[in-house]
Amino acid sequence: MKKHIPLLLLSVALAGCETIYLPSLKEVPLKPTNVKNEPAKAPYKLAASHWTDVSKIREEATRLSYQVSGGQITKVQAAQYLNRFRIRQVGRNQVDDSMYEVYLRSAVDSQRGAITTEQSKLYIQNALRGWHQRWPNMSNKPSNPAFTNFLMEVMGMDPLK
Repeated sequence: MKKHIPLLLLSVALAGCETIYLPSLKEVPLKPTNVKNEPAKAPYKLAASHWTDVSKIREEATRLSYQVSGGQITKVQAAQYLNRFRIRQVGRNQVDDSMYEVYLRSAVDSQRGAITTEQSKLYIQNALRGWHQRWPNMSNKPSNPAFTNFLMEVMGMDPLK
């Protein structure tokens, strides 16, 4: 029996070696194996009706501008009417909602004489530039930023694509 004890201890010790992790200097794989592969997203596309919607917003804005110049409505009222039109036409999205807030604030300040027309235009252009910079990195781009692209068009800027 005494002869078997050292052999038993040796086999137990060796069996335990498999469960103990000893780091080794192996090659590290260049491509990690524990990375989850997400399905490839389809490339971003504007809604099929996008440019038609931009055109309709432009037409409504032109109609409202004639009413403002004729003294029938104020700039602020025109901005509010245009907002209701764009929501009915294309719905809401974060980009257009943000740009409408800037557009309305600009109209309010301009109407009360706090800023000039040129300052109003610069205010809107700066906000548009901000969206232009954020757009490439946005993960949830709206499919129809028609109001924003209408403003881009009016300001002579490249549209969001």
